[in-house]
Formats: sequence, structure tokens, C-alpha cells
Amino acid sequence: MLEASGLVKAYPGVRALDGAGLSARAGTVHALVGENGAGKSTLVRMLTGNARPDAGELRLDGAPVTFSGPREALAAGITAVYQELTVLPAMPVVDNVLLGQERTRRGLLVGRERRRVAREALARVGLGELALDQPAERLSLGTRQLVEIARALVRRSRVLILDEPTAVLAGEQRQAIFDVVRVVAADGVAVIYISHLLDEVIDLADEVTVLRDGRDVAHAPVAEFDVARLVREMVGRDIDTVFPPLPAAGDDVVLEASLPGHQLRVRAGEIVGLAGLLGSGRSRMLRSLAGADGGARAAVGGRDVAGTLRARVDAGVVLVPEERKTEGLVLRLPVRMNTTLADLRSVARHGWLDGDAERAVFAEQRERLGIRASGPEQVTAELSGGNQQKVVLAKWLRTRPRVLLLDEPTRGIDVGAKSEIYGLVRALAEEGMAVVFASSDLPEVVGLSHRVLVCRGGAVAGELAGDAIEPEEIMHLALGTAAA
Repeated sequence: MLEASGLVKAYPGVRALDGAGLSARAGTVHALVGENGAGKSTLVRMLTGNARPDAGELRLDGAPVTFSGPREALAAGITAVYQELTVLPAMPVVDNVLLGQERTRRGLLVGRERRRVAREALARVGLGELALDQPAERLSLGTRQLVEIARALVRRSRVLILDEPTAVLAGEQRQAIFDVVRVVAADGVAVIYISHLLDEVIDLADEVTVLRDGRDVAHAPVAEFDVARLVREMVGRDIDTVFPPLPAAGDDVVLEASLPGHQLRVRAGEIVGLAGLLGSGRSRMLRSLAGADGGARAAVGGRDVAGTLRARVDAGVVLVPEERKTEGLVLRLPVRMNTTLADLRSVARHGWLDGDAERAVFAEQRERLGIRASGPEQVTAELSGGNQQKVVLAKWLRTRPRVLLLDEPTRGIDVGAKSEIYGLVRALAEEGMAVVFASSDLPEVVGLSHRVLVCRGGAVAGELAGDAIEPEEIMHLALGTAAA
């Protein structure tokens, strides 16, 4: 149904696509995988009319097509549902489903017809009983994701591109997305499914295309792949998926804090994981340690610290947030400016920012963290997710923190970049930094933590340490089927 071949796209200092291709058949789920920076996002921009290739060809039903903008791609039946959702929180469900496809008569919205169309689309994604008039802000993240897919169905999409649809979902919500994908494909839609969760790809896809350095390096039925081969194709080498050995924690207590149900004490060089189901309160606890959303009572190095962001940062407690694009970075700024954003005094002379000093800082952090960018002037929005995360880390490491708080540190990051982040966290702990991180990735929590606090219902339900840190034990505590 949709074929891309020989696509080339260059930006200043970087060749995002270098002859990439993809072929998606009607009625199938086609997985698109690759490291951050491999060219997946650029390829999707070509398919959806958000950018035009410098060379190469797109074919729809075997005929060459050229899109001058996203409206033409939508008219041709190509729709994308992105990781950053476009559901409008204050708008009712019915209006969100019909956004851009409103039913009107003489310029006025037609209520009964709109509701019928919205109800039919929602029923196809398993939301037939959803109240149409409630504002979307009341919906769970998983339900909002399904509402976006329903919107694509209203547009009679023939090609549906799903970008990391389950990145922040778990359990029943993730399974609901899987079920809908299978139903949509069974109706004859060509589904292009982008995910870093490789087990999910193996279970769900019919075919796989692997991108590496802007090229498609593998394209075959999913039966020819296992996770190990996918990783090799993505990074061009074998990745050691074993977590780095944990450094020995020191004796000095760096952070003490009162959390719901627990008195937290974190030592220098210690890595503490926060685990729990979606909505368990782990992110809220992390933000309270940082002084956001009503800071928890805390002491750093034995001294009480006020519960504000500024006081915590001044005391050496910093947070790398889950939403790096909206809370961690100013995407339109060049990377050198984001790198120094939390420590402007060090790059200012007489109150004026010094561009040369900023470039020197960026060069230092680029070397330290392995940030892949074309140069200090590259716009931060153009970086891959893994490199954006490194820039957020670089920004805070410039302040020389004593406590590093990480919320979902590897969300939306490929396996190669994950290994780099794990190595960095271990190195920082080895230097004596106290690290507390929250993650929905159980292997990550198990492999990276000296101790694990399991959250449930907004409080700490139990603590695990050493050999007791096992996925089964974490889930028992998270579900309330075992005592601490």
C-alpha cells in the first residue's frame, strides 16, 4: 500500500536519511525500529508530508506521490499518532475525536451526526461506552491514546503510523493498544508501528524494518528476528545488556526525607529505585524531593532544606524530569544554551552571556557524556531523544549536585543509549553522588538499584534490598498481594 525508497534528507551538519526505505502492506503491522538518531522521525515526517525528501520516491498503491504538506498526506489516508499526544484537554471527547473532521451544515456543527460518527469510531477502539461530553483531561493516558486512534479512524486512514504508543503505559492499558492495533490491521489498514520495546515488536508485528544511520539495514518478516538480532541490526554490534556492577555505597547520609509511609535515607554513592504501577505516586514522590508540587521535609548533608525548587537546587538536589521536552529543555534554543541554562553565572561576564564560554562548556559536556550533535549551534529539538536526555543531564551536572533525581531516565530511548545512561549513572554514583530514580521498567529497577522502594496508592508499600530485589517481589508489593 505504501512504499518509500531511496529517501535522502540532509540538515545542516547532519544527514538524517541516506537512502532509507520502507514497504508497508495492507492488513499488516509493520514495525519500524532503530536507535535514537537512526532516522525514524525524519522518515515519518516524509511519509506524513511534514518534510520533503531531497531525493527518493514515495509510492501509494504503486503510484508515485508527492506531498506538499500534511493536509495532502491526510487526504491520501496517511495519519500519524505521535508520542506527544494532540488531544486537547479542555475539549469534550466528541470534539477531540472529530478534530479536523467536523460535521457541519451551513457552517453549523451537526450534533446528532457528529455523535454517531464519534461513537462508531470509539467503539472500534473498545471505548463504545465512553461519555462523549466529558473533557478529555479526565481521561487516563491510555484512553487518550485510544481517542487519538479513533480520530484517525474517522479520517478513514489507510495507513496508520503509531509512534511509541505504549511508551508510558502498562498492564491493561498497553494490552488495549495491542488489541486495537490488531483490529485495525484486520480491517485492511497498513499499520506502521514504532517502538523501542523490542519484545513488544516481536509479539505484535508481521514485518520489521530496521534503520541505522539513516539507512534501512534489514527488512524481513518478524519470524526471522529475535530480540538479540534486532539489537545487533540496530546498533551494528552486540550490546552488552547486562547492567554495570554497582559501586559500593559510602557511609555518609546525603539525603534524608519524609515520604508517605517511609523515612528515606540515601547514602553517598547509593542508587535507590522507585517502582510501582502507573498512578502509584512514584513520580509525585520524586518531584516532592525536588521541592516541586509541595516539597517533602528533607535534609541534605544533615541540614534541613526548605521545600522549594530553588532551595533544593541550591542545596544540591536536582531533578531530571520525565517530560524532558516540556520541563527539561527549551527545544528552540541551541544545545550550548540548554547545556548552561542552570548555571548561567559561570558563562556570564558583567551580567552578559558569553557565547564562547557557552561553547567551551558544551564541548566539555559533549566529551563527558557522549552527546551526538552537529555542533554547539544545533537546535535542541533536532537531537534524538537519547541525546536530548544527555543535554538535560549536562545542564544539571554543571551545578555539581549532591543528589540526582531521575524520573523515567530512559523513556523513549533506544537500547544503545540506555546502556550509555546506565553507565553514566553508575559512574556518578561511584564519584559519590546519591541517586534516586523512578522507572516503570522492571529490569531497569532491578539491575540498577542498591535498594528499591515500591509505591502503591501514593505511599511507600515496602522496601527491598540486595538479593530480595526481584521482579516478582516488586509486583507483589505494587499490587498489595504481599506485605513489606
